[in-house]
Amino acid sequence: MSRLTVLLVCLSLPALAAPWETLAPGLELAEFDAHLKSSVGDSRVTVVRVDVARRPVRLLSASLEGHAPEPTAEQWAALHGLIAVTNAGMFHPGGRPVGQARTEGRELNPTRRKDYRTFLVLHPREKGLPPVQLLDAACDDVESLLPRYGTVLQSLRMVDCKGRNTWQSQPREWSTAALGIDGQGRLLMFHARSPYRTHDFIEVLRRLPLGLKRLMYLEGGPEASLHVAAPARTVRRVGSYETGFNENDDNTRYWALPNVLGVEAPRP
Repeated sequence: MSRLTVLLVCLSLPALAAPWETLAPGLELAEFDAHLKSSVGDSRVTVVRVDVARRPVRLLSASLEGHAPEPTAEQWAALHGLIAVTNAGMFHPGGRPVGQARTEGRELNPTRRKDYRTFLVLHPREKGLPPVQLLDAACDDVESLLPRYGTVLQSLRMVDCKGRNTWQSQPREWSTAALGIDGQGRLLMFHARSPYRTHDFIEVLRRLPLGLKRLMYLEGGPEASLHVAAPARTVRRVGSYETGFNENDDNTRYWALPNVLGVEAPRP
C-alpha cells in the first residue's frame, strides 16, 4: 500500500504544478498567490497565456474604430469578438498612446520615446519572423525589426533581455496590468488588483513558474483592466488602488479605455 500511495502522489504532482485552465485553443488562464503580500486585497495575480500563432492578438484604438465614447474592456470584447482584453499602455488626454504605436499598418503615434525601452510587435510583414516579440532596445536591432511588423506598441521596460528587474524601488504603489513573453514565445497578460510597488511586483512575477523572459508595463490604478469572455467562463479583473490618486480598494467598474490589446475569439 505504501508503494501505491507514493505512486499516486507522484502522478498527482504534474497537476499540482500546472494550474492552467484551457479556455479556448491557444488561450489559458491561471491564478497565483504572490509570495510578497500586499497591504490591500488578496495578493493574487491573474495570468492569461496566449499562443499568438493559434489565437491572434490585435491592437485596437477607439479613434480608428470610431468609438465614442471610448469602450471599457468588457465593451471592447463584445464589439470586436474578443475573448480577452487588456490595456494597451498609457495614453495622453484624448487617447493618443504615450509611446510609439502602429496597428496593422495604421499609425496611432509615430513618435518614439527614448525612455520607453520595450516594443511589442505583431503581424509580421515577412515570412520567417516570429508572430510576436517583445523587443528590447538595449539588445535587439529595433531599427531593422520595427518596420518589418504591422503592429508596434512601445512601453516601459520591466524585465530586460537579460532577465533583470529594471525598476528602482519607490514608495508609490498601485494595481497593475502588464504584458510578458515566455521562453516558448507565448504572450502573458498579467493583472493584480492588490497594489504593489512596481519593483516588488516585478519580483512577484519573476518568482512565478512561467518561464518569463521579458516584461513591459501597461497601466496602473483603477484603469488597469483584464477581461476574459470565454464560452464557458467570464473573468473580470478591475484595478482600484493608486497612491496619490485613488487610495482605496473600492472601485468595482471598468474604466473606459481608448486603446486595448485584444485576443480574437474562436470563430463559430
